[in-house]
Amino acid sequence: MTLIKWSEEAGRVRLTLPSDLDLPMAQPLLDSLRAAFAASADVTVLADAVERVSAACVQTLVVATQDSAARNAAFVLASPSESFTDACDDLGLQGWLTQWSQA
Repeated sequence: MTLIKWSEEAGRVRLTLPSDLDLPMAQPLLDSLRAAFAASADVTVLADAVERVSAACVQTLVVATQDSAARNAAFVLASPSESFTDACDDLGLQGWLTQWSQA
């Protein structure tokens, strides 16, 4: 069982991330993203509850954005938390976050 919540409405898949995206969550996150893109070309990841995030989970999301761009799929990181934003800053990914997120 994964802590990543899945919902679907009007053809858009929405993944809600848990508060703790530590290293063991990287594989479930990857699996959830793969399933979401298999189900829809329109995926939103809600990141407002994230309090802790590993570099591996951020890397998984970076790959998802690159894949979505290559396939002309819609992908949004919605409402990234302050902790998520800080982690991206620490990794030098503020530009990436700005490009793919919406408040």
